[in-house]
Amino acid sequence: MSGGVWRTPHATGIIPAVGSHVLDPPVPSASAAPAGLRRIADWLTHLSDAVAAITRVVMIVAVVICAGVVALTVFTRYVLGFTFTGVDELAAYAFLWVIWMGVSLAVRAGEVTVITIFRDRGPAWFRAGVRTFSGVSLVLLLAYCVWRSIQYAVARETLVGTSSLLSIPQFYGVVSMTLGYLFISLHYLAQGARGVVALVARGRDGLRSVAHGAVGGAAIALIVWLAIWGILQTGAAPLIALGVLFVALTLAGNPIIFMLSIVGIVSVHGIAGLHFYPSPDVLFPFRTTQSVMGLAGFSELTVVLMFLVVAEVMNTSGMSDRLITFAASCVGHLRGGMAYVCQLTSAFVSGVSGSAQADAAIMTPLLVPAMVKEGYPKDVAAAVVAGASIKGPIGPISVMFIAYGVLVANVSIANLLLSGIMAETLLLLFQAATVYIVVRRLGFMKKRKFVGMRTVARTGWAALPVVLVPVIILGGILKGVFTPSESGAAAMVVALLLAMFWYGSISPRDLPRILTFAGIETGIVMLLVGDSAILARVLQNNGFGTQLSDFLLGLTDNKYVFLFAINILLLLVGVFVEPLPALFIFAPFLAPIADHFAIDPTHFGLIVVFNLVLALIHPPIGLVLFLVSGLSKVSVERLSIVILPWLGVSLVVLFLVTYLPSNIVLVLVHHQSIAGKMLLIVVGAAAVVGALAALRNRLTRSTG
Repeated sequence: MSGGVWRTPHATGIIPAVGSHVLDPPVPSASAAPAGLRRIADWLTHLSDAVAAITRVVMIVAVVICAGVVALTVFTRYVLGFTFTGVDELAAYAFLWVIWMGVSLAVRAGEVTVITIFRDRGPAWFRAGVRTFSGVSLVLLLAYCVWRSIQYAVARETLVGTSSLLSIPQFYGVVSMTLGYLFISLHYLAQGARGVVALVARGRDGLRSVAHGAVGGAAIALIVWLAIWGILQTGAAPLIALGVLFVALTLAGNPIIFMLSIVGIVSVHGIAGLHFYPSPDVLFPFRTTQSVMGLAGFSELTVVLMFLVVAEVMNTSGMSDRLITFAASCVGHLRGGMAYVCQLTSAFVSGVSGSAQADAAIMTPLLVPAMVKEGYPKDVAAAVVAGASIKGPIGPISVMFIAYGVLVANVSIANLLLSGIMAETLLLLFQAATVYIVVRRLGFMKKRKFVGMRTVARTGWAALPVVLVPVIILGGILKGVFTPSESGAAAMVVALLLAMFWYGSISPRDLPRILTFAGIETGIVMLLVGDSAILARVLQNNGFGTQLSDFLLGLTDNKYVFLFAINILLLLVGVFVEPLPALFIFAPFLAPIADHFAIDPTHFGLIVVFNLVLALIHPPIGLVLFLVSGLSKVSVERLSIVILPWLGVSLVVLFLVTYLPSNIVLVLVHHQSIAGKMLLIVVGAAAVVGALAALRNRLTRSTG
């Protein structure tokens, strides 16, 4: 455990993780527990293992179908000149199975994020109470979701409904949710059974822990209930009361991926006499989640799966190492050079993953030790990586921008992606300046000898095929050749071909593991999106957009004051809600208000995304901080202090992105033809230089 999160990272380390948290005591010898109880726990564990093995196969097949169908569409459309009608529906249904099987495997493997700031602090009775409050709320959620998802699967609308083109029965999509919740419940039940065995084995100490947990959990629940009741009694917006519930459950240690499920369901059905936005439709939350994730039709959000497959291929095959080697050959000779290498690498990697967590997972194990060896304190090295990693979701290949383009009708996804280049460039320059200041302050690092242009050309040539992956993605979208999902599929195929045949660094036997990790990560990301849609839909149905518009327009008629208010609002929201769910909840309401102030829609989208992304490194519960903390073995408390200069300089860049004129911030958007030509020139020049260097090396070896 590190600081505030319990984590068990998987092989690629992209997703921060936690183990069982329902009953989480230290485990002495279980032999003191009754044999019958141990047998039940063992049987549940074996059943959980068997279900996980089957789930993994189902998920891999679903990943292949979903990604394969999109890739096949690209091939048939642009190579063979025809398309298959309705295959998008097959991909959408397969995507649902990827999500739910991925989430169940994440729970089984302990790869779900849990904030444990309060759960692991304080006296034993307090810790037991917090765990009980968290565990009971999770049990109630899963029991309710299993019940309602079964109702949804056998409802008439499900049994008679079909997709519009291929007439695929809706049941095949809905039942993925039902099985997902059943499998998730089974895995937690197996973990809980082992926890009960451990408690019983502790004898009186175990009973004392149970008593402390029961009393403490009830007290916490009462305090939270009274706080919410008091807020509702004052006539405040129900959203504020729901926010209190969300924060309480988050700090108590509930898995992040289920937090929005709880809040969404409670928002429409109430709890313990508390009512927020009542709805008589008991299946509304479940229908909304499935519709957003693919039941209503194909969504460009399948690009999440494609990008994550690409990131896993890059990480597993060592292709990302080539980017780091190239960056090191360029700037590693500078004083404190490994921190500059980190900045340059983050810019390269951001063009591949589009994810801050992925970038941090790639860079932390390699660059933190390298910086420590060079003379950086470990906490400073960890802060450099954490700060650099946020370039991913604001760079030119960003899932956040694609999601914003899906949510907001009057903005181009291509323009959003281009806007990220300027923001990322500013962030790179300002963070590099921060490195310079830090290096000068430390004062004991020396310059190294420059490796020479021949080495730069050689490493650049080795990394060039990797750079082509984001070029395919961005170029295809900008030219209108591909949709985002199609460009992701094309990049996925190219990455696989490079890793298997050009570099020869992975074999077909590695593919199931790569697809498994990508499917798990996709499930976690997309369930957050699907559950956030519940609250977003509830707010939309209850006039939240009008209320928010009236408040902000009544606050000011100055667009700069309005932008300042938006920055404050989104920075606060981002502290507790992950960027992508927060985007789904707030972007549809904020974009129309920005139109009232005549703010460029692309510029406003960039501002919204940048704000939410900064929360990933914002103390005390920025998720990237926890991930880097776990991988680098630096405490979250220490990292939360050392990250402040990097957070501060990022806020400066946010200020510039917000208040610089749109014609400067969006210069590449307004001159797309020039941007495209520059991209081709850079890639072409790099290819020529690299080819000449490779030819020279070959001639040198042959003559030697």
